[in-house]
Amino acid sequence: MHLQVNAIEKSTALGYATGARDYINFCLNAKLPLDPTPLTLSRYIAFTSRHIASGPKYLSGARHYLRDVFPDFDANRSHPLVQATIRGSKKIRADPVRRKLPLRVVHLVSFLQLARVSGSYDDFLFAVILSCCFYGCHRSGELIQRDGKSLFDWRKVIRRSSLTFVAGRAQYHLPYHKSDPFYRGTDILFTAQDSADPVSLLREYAVRRDQVHGSRPALFLREDGSHPTRSWFDRRFFSLLGRDFGGHSPRAGGATFYASLGLSEDVIQALGRWSSAAWKIYIRDNPTVRAEQQLASLRRRPPS
Repeated sequence: MHLQVNAIEKSTALGYATGARDYINFCLNAKLPLDPTPLTLSRYIAFTSRHIASGPKYLSGARHYLRDVFPDFDANRSHPLVQATIRGSKKIRADPVRRKLPLRVVHLVSFLQLARVSGSYDDFLFAVILSCCFYGCHRSGELIQRDGKSLFDWRKVIRRSSLTFVAGRAQYHLPYHKSDPFYRGTDILFTAQDSADPVSLLREYAVRRDQVHGSRPALFLREDGSHPTRSWFDRRFFSLLGRDFGGHSPRAGGATFYASLGLSEDVIQALGRWSSAAWKIYIRDNPTVRAEQQLASLRRRPPS
């Protein structure tokens, strides 16, 4: 059981628990047995979809906690009645996809200028993290921690000892990412850039960080010694940007930036550590990346 519990992330387990509770409460209030028959699952989706768009997704949580008790859960969820109800709920709600805008280099420069003016350690740390997210095509959650001590995981923390500078480049070891569930880790390499250069920023940050925190193991630390969290990141991020942007914007911006330079999809996919399936979905949901590639291709084409 201990190994089964650790098969998924803590944050995912919390989300699954919400889905399981919602399904159980529905059955109790509707005076239905918990047995997830196709009819019961269909009724649950119809009920939840009247209030929230993510109703069908809650089934994943119910499945996680109930499949050992009800081994037919997967087969019942795949039943034509259930699938038709899911499709119908999506069509009726027709909630538009709201994609967050990709970050641009000018945004990196603005945050860096703000840090220079304020002289704040934490403002500078934020500018460094944002630059690394952008040029390293990071998910922001790879460099910051989730709110809540119960979700903290030392195995995901980038170590100060892994940061090195060689031949004008900077590199650190990312111990975990979404496509690496078994903590094999990946070395992230940065080359010099014209704006908000991650190499020079990491070098400057390392000096300031070591003066304040010495030999503490984590690379990214706030001035008070705590780890940067989601709420800390969002407060600074949205101090200059509107809600058209989000935590995924630096990653999308980095991919768009590299596409504008003419890098191939294979290279950008590798830089962002996307799996093949995830990359296809990403390109579909972020057409600006492919558009930038086409524009770069046209710029390189010799005039006729």
